[in-house]
Amino acid sequence: MQQRSLSRRHFLQISAAVAGTAALAACAPAAPGASTEGAAPAAGKTELRVAHAWDASFWPRQEEFDQQFNEKFPELNVIGENTPWGEFRNKYMTQAAAGALPDIMYCQFAWAQQFIQQGSLINLQAYVDNQADFNLEDFTKPSLVSYKKDGDLHIIPYDEGPLLLYWNVDMFDAAGVPHPTPDWTMDNLLEAAIALTKGEGQDKVFGFDGLPGPDGSMNANYLYPWGAKFWNEPEENECHLDTPEAIAALEWWVAFRHEHGVTPTPAEWGTLGGGWNGFAAQKVAMFQQGTWYTPVLVKDATFKWDLWHWPKGPVAQTTSSMGSGYGTTKDSKSPDAAWTYINDYLSTDGQIFMWASTGRGSPSRISAWDAYFESPNAPPSARVVLEALNTYAVHDVLDTVNGPEITQVAAQTWDLVLLGEMPVAEAVKKITEDLQPVLAKNNPA
Repeated sequence: MQQRSLSRRHFLQISAAVAGTAALAACAPAAPGASTEGAAPAAGKTELRVAHAWDASFWPRQEEFDQQFNEKFPELNVIGENTPWGEFRNKYMTQAAAGALPDIMYCQFAWAQQFIQQGSLINLQAYVDNQADFNLEDFTKPSLVSYKKDGDLHIIPYDEGPLLLYWNVDMFDAAGVPHPTPDWTMDNLLEAAIALTKGEGQDKVFGFDGLPGPDGSMNANYLYPWGAKFWNEPEENECHLDTPEAIAALEWWVAFRHEHGVTPTPAEWGTLGGGWNGFAAQKVAMFQQGTWYTPVLVKDATFKWDLWHWPKGPVAQTTSSMGSGYGTTKDSKSPDAAWTYINDYLSTDGQIFMWASTGRGSPSRISAWDAYFESPNAPPSARVVLEALNTYAVHDVLDTVNGPEITQVAAQTWDLVLLGEMPVAEAVKKITEDLQPVLAKNNPA
């Protein structure tokens, strides 16, 4: 994970397991690997610049794919460029304004519509329709939601993963807590969190980390299970937090910290090294995250762990699913060649090579999942991931152009709730009022 200094706001956001943070990991944070950006063009070949945001450990895999692609298509020469995830969006927004985008670029769901709506990414629907072996039906249903304009695809997803429950098997067994079952409810989650919380001070172990933040995961993970919602889908132009159902749900979640003491405060979280490291360091027994977290645990965990279904709520069982993809930019002088790369990269074989066999994340193509199940980096209960995607996971994740602003405005007040300085009912009333001018931007013209 990318290391950086942590502000008070950042402590609160991570502690609340914000979907934005979760999704960052989905699409490679950390330092960039080596890049061939600026390499001399190969004589007589069509050159393709492709922008990625991988961590350094995964960059050799990308280079290996590109080498194989260049051999397979000798008339093309792919030049990869890698940028730290935290710098990626601003860097390529600047390039878009200057008319200097690469041929192909990575794009995360949360800001895909910004690039699409401003015209930075071209319409790929004709390529999809004319590619006989593309098979759009092979993509998991939630994976395609964020990448369309007027019904046409502008980005092809490579992954789409649900937020699920990671749990420390050794801690459960040591405490005599029953393992999660398919019928686990939110009340079971709280009961287990209380039973698993122990110790004091820096030796304290917390039962659960992952409180709601006003971001893309709030609806499906924290409110839909209670029959409530933060915003309306797909318009995202109404706030529904100031309702009895939403208030009851949020009060239930906030009590994890302020009443039950099973979730770390921002100050306690800081001593854990963060939610990510807290679970890996066995300071947190349960943690909400996507499948992209499993390679971290395979590398760092010294204990038995697994992931499981997000628990059922009083009204429904739902969870957020998120992902990323690649698109051809408006500045590409070789869009047909760019499609050749995208089609090969995001084919079944490409997804198996890059993401399924490595256990890197949840492939967007259903046909790549068998390889994911067999990956040494996949969690023991890997099949739960596809079950969630096919049944109760939804891509209701604040993906309009104004999504980031909605989160930013709401967080100014919600942070006070997480600090215990404002009651939920008062906070949601203020958030609802504050969001009206922001949400109005999503009204039809």
